[in-house]
Amino acid sequence: MARDTDLSPRNRLPEARPVLDIEVEHASGIEHFGPNEQIMAFVVSPQMVAAWKPLDGVVSVISAAPAIIVRTHDLELPLTVDEYAGLVGSELEPHEFEALLARYGSFFEIHDDFYDPETGEAWQPKGLRRQYRTAVAALKSGLEPTDAAGIFLGPKS
Repeated sequence: MARDTDLSPRNRLPEARPVLDIEVEHASGIEHFGPNEQIMAFVVSPQMVAAWKPLDGVVSVISAAPAIIVRTHDLELPLTVDEYAGLVGSELEPHEFEALLARYGSFFEIHDDFYDPETGEAWQPKGLRRQYRTAVAALKSGLEPTDAAGIFLGPKS
């Protein structure tokens, strides 16, 4: 696939936001996280994130599926919650990496410390998507998740 070699920033917010305030807007409200706090939300409370619903009329810039909005210091990213898990966990699929790079140019969360700039492969994925997907499956099934993907303890108490 031919890649645009212009990786300069584009489609940025007109006014910069605080660097350490990541805002996630979903149908039930707005969450504020620091960079490490958003990682911990997936580690400690994936069921909270799994319960987020997309905003009406908002679609992902990656997949065109219903989306939430993630605001970093200079970007507004409409993503599905699963895509957001991939972004936070540095584990986007190559086509997802490519879609973000094409739309926004290089930015911190997808720069070359986290992804191979030639292939879009993640260097060190954190496994947060697996935890999120397990929590989604548990939410749908009504069972409590465990640390093992796809394994559930039993009915929620």
